[in-house]
Amino acid sequence: MTHEYTLLLGGDVRPGGGAPNASAIAWAHDTVLMIGTDDSVRAISRGDSHMVDIRGLAVVPLGESLEVGGPADLKVLDADSGTVAVVRGGHVVEGAFPADLRA
Repeated sequence: MTHEYTLLLGGDVRPGGGAPNASAIAWAHDTVLMIGTDDSVRAISRGDSHMVDIRGLAVVPLGESLEVGGPADLKVLDADSGTVAVVRGGHVVEGAFPADLRA
């Protein structure tokens, strides 16, 4: 059984819906698992997570908001170049993430 999650760390996560901004977000399959600090999001990993450094980038919802238990539908943005990646149902459907943090 895998516990592989995708973790975006070190960015500006703007969940919307009145929720406070955060620096990291994690999801598995198509569901958001956590939004919070880098340390709190990293703590849910079981060691086989795909960790992505998004320093200098923002994460915004494709719909109304991003929330724990909700769909992993989001956009990763760069202030200078615009959309870096679009994620629907937990899968990158447009663009690509920056480099993976694992060696």
